[in-house]
Order: sequence, then structure tokens, then C-alpha cells
Amino acid sequence: MVILIYGEDAFRIKEKISGMTDKFKEKFDPSGMNLDVFEFSSSASSGNMGDIMSALGAPPFLAERRMIVVKGLAHATTKKADAEAWSAKLLGRGDETIIILADSEVTVERSAKNKLYAVLRLGSDVHEYPLGVMTDREASLWVQAKSSATLNADALREIVIRAGADTWRLKNEVDKVSTAVDGGTVTRETVIKLVQPTFDDSLFAFLDAVRAHDGRKAVGLLRNEVDRGTSPGQLINMLMREVQLLTELRAYAAVNGRGSERNAARELGIHPFVAKKTMPRALAMPSDELKGMIASVLTADERLKNGSMKDVSVLEQLVVDLVA
Repeated sequence: MVILIYGEDAFRIKEKISGMTDKFKEKFDPSGMNLDVFEFSSSASSGNMGDIMSALGAPPFLAERRMIVVKGLAHATTKKADAEAWSAKLLGRGDETIIILADSEVTVERSAKNKLYAVLRLGSDVHEYPLGVMTDREASLWVQAKSSATLNADALREIVIRAGADTWRLKNEVDKVSTAVDGGTVTRETVIKLVQPTFDDSLFAFLDAVRAHDGRKAVGLLRNEVDRGTSPGQLINMLMREVQLLTELRAYAAVNGRGSERNAARELGIHPFVAKKTMPRALAMPSDELKGMIASVLTADERLKNGSMKDVSVLEQLVVDLVA
């Protein structure tokens, strides 16, 4: 039996592996002597191909079955000949050997073209668990399943918005708000009080304030980030990246159409969740406005580097330039 676990969600991949290995030990191997876990490496100095091959060829020891977990093999296998060689070793081992291939570097979309997966899919008794970026609905259901407390609909929506696509963070925030209510119900107010929005959300709020010509709110948002430990230089760099991303997404959509977030993510090398979240904003902003923002941020960066103004004054002047 071969099990393929892959996708962008490293947390859920780790969780899935832990669940499977725990069940295996409980049912077949309480001692753990028939469970091997490898992080694949093919380097000359630290390669472990021989160890993996030996484990694949070994019969169960005083147990009905063996389980072998190999992480990173699919991503590392880029040649068809290597894929066929590995497939010959992995397939056809019957029920006595359970092989798990786990890889968070192979996205759900790219799994269709993965050399090793393509060959393994020709075999029998091959099972797949794609764990990509969750939709908002999937994330809400996941939060409900993981929370020890009840979250109302508004709280669910708010915590998914604030934690974003980072499942590691989402789990930590769910634990935090669940503990805080001590058996009660988590409300939207609880989430707002305890869960900081991602910096992307702060950037979006800042750009919204700028577009609304609300200079006071825009300055306040930047000061909040400085108070949280973000330096003015970091803020300006992040703003520049955000405005450039908006510009690139707008240009991509102009050529490829509005419903092209996933393809844009692949072409621009960004997370699919980020593309999905940012594309509507990019389409709502005229290209001339984006060019003006880039010019203002570049001017602020120059002022910061030559020391012509105090750091905080640079940020304040940036807001003045943007809302003008």
C-alpha cells in the first residue's frame, strides 16, 4: 500500500502523518519497532537512499505490518528514470508494508505533473490525500473541529480572516480564544480582542484609508505597526512589495482575465491564498493610482535612507503624499 500526502498545508500534512502513525502503532506495533521515518536526502555526504531501500526490503519484525514514512521524495524526484526506479521499489508490496510519501513542497496543482506520482498512479493500492490551501468554508469547518469551545458564525468568519492561510497560526489562535472563554462561546468581540490581524490585513486597511483620504486613520495604522516593533524601513519595504504585487496582479488580470487567481499565483510565485485575497483590490485600483503610490513610497524610502527627515516624520509625510 502506498499513500501520497501532499499540498501547501504543512500543518495538516504533519497532522495527517501523526494520525496515521499513531493508529498504526496502536493496531499493529505498540513497540514502534516496525515504524521508520525518513527525510529524503540524495546528497553525497548525507544521503539516505540506501537506508530507505533497506527499510523497504525488510519484512515486519514480530508484527503483521511495517510502516515507512518518507518525506520529500516526490519533490526531489525530477527525472522519469528515477521515478520509475523508485516506483519499482514502492509498488507491489501488498498489505504487509504501508508506505507513506509526504511532501509539502509539491502543491496540489503541481502534483498532476510530478514525475514520481505520475508513475505511482499507474499502480494499484495507491491512495492520495491532497492538502492544499483551505477555502474559507473549509477553514471554518476545520476550526470548528479543532476548537474545544463553540464559536458563533461571526467569530468563525473573523478568526479565519485574521489568521489567514497559515494553518499553524490558525490552530494557535483557536486554542487561545477557546481557553479564554473557559467553556463558553467565542464571539467576534473575543476574536477581535485576542487575535491580531495579519500584517497583510493592516496593509489593506492602510491602503483603504489612503484611498478614502483618511490621513488620520492611515497615520494611526502605521504608528500601531511601529509600536508593535516594525521599523519604518520594514514598513516602507512591505508597502512597496504590496503595491508592486497589486500592480503585477492588475497587469496579469488585464491579459488573462479576472478569474485567474490560481494561475497568477503560479506565474508570480505567490501563495494562492494571497492571490485570491489581493486580486479584487488590484482590479479596483486604477493603474495611474498604483504608479503614483509606487512613486510616493520610493520617495519615502529615499528620505529614510539619506536621513533628511526623522523616521516617524517620513511615515507621516508618506501619508500626506499618498492622500494628496
